[in-house]
Amino acid sequence: MRVSVVLAALACTIFPPELVSALVKRTPARSIDSIRCGTVSVRITVVGLTNAKTVRECADFARDKQALAFNYAPVGRNNTNWYDVVKEREQNRTNKAPWKPQPPAVSNAFGFEDFYNCHVLDCPEYRNLSTMVNDTRFDYYTLYARNLPSSNFTCVPSIGMFLFEDTKLNYSNAYNACVAAGGSLAHIASDARTFHLSKYIAELPPANNSASNATTVEPLYYVGLNESEKNRFFTSANERLDCFTFRAWAPKHPDRNRHPPSCTALTDEGSWKVFDCNRTLPYICELHTSGPALYEPKLKRRCFVKRPNNRIAPSRRHTA
Repeated sequence: MRVSVVLAALACTIFPPELVSALVKRTPARSIDSIRCGTVSVRITVVGLTNAKTVRECADFARDKQALAFNYAPVGRNNTNWYDVVKEREQNRTNKAPWKPQPPAVSNAFGFEDFYNCHVLDCPEYRNLSTMVNDTRFDYYTLYARNLPSSNFTCVPSIGMFLFEDTKLNYSNAYNACVAAGGSLAHIASDARTFHLSKYIAELPPANNSASNATTVEPLYYVGLNESEKNRFFTSANERLDCFTFRAWAPKHPDRNRHPPSCTALTDEGSWKVFDCNRTLPYICELHTSGPALYEPKLKRRCFVKRPNNRIAPSRRHTA
């Protein structure tokens, strides 16, 4: 799968002119609970905390933790949250006891309270900034530089952003629909991806995931795995399935008597089934990351290793 680490600072909304502000997810503990922005409350999980000297160091830490976003407070920036200062001044103008800002604290596993300037998050902000609060100490970075669709997409923590589309299309049209949405049919050539995506399918209402042309209701969603030639399956990133060790074929799939092209659907039980690509089914889109890359990833990977679960391994060419 093609993965590039991206630093894409989220554009800030309009703030008071006397404040140079940023947006940050506050982390009073290991996760975010009941942070209110208007009337919306969303829970976001922090998967790692550290003190980093540079934003690149924080980004590397986020990549190691398989995070999709992070908050970073530059070392040279003022440690005072000016939004708290303004709030305190407003409180002082009233007859009520002045509100006193609390120092930033994150509880660690040992019960101590420390300040960390790098918070890595398992999901990006994708619900209209509903889990964001104003904090001038921090900047927010995400793998997804473009504005994310709000309600239709869902985050699979530490894996990516996905759209479970109930509209039934044939494989080609489903592929084009995902490309138009800024992504591709979901990549499933790993245990974690197959497990988490199938788990989400199982939790969908029955009316939304019924398959067509079936006497019994079976949840089936097209994913990014197709067979253009017999026994040659390719992922949504145009990678040979032979280059991956994971398989989740359902019993009697792929059918030996099938005639390519064949296309793969994911079930709610975490198995792969192969069908004629003209069959119409719901589908899963995976939103691609976007923004300038920190480094140039090596995308041209070749697979020359024969593995027991590979049906066909690429031929080796020996040169003199």
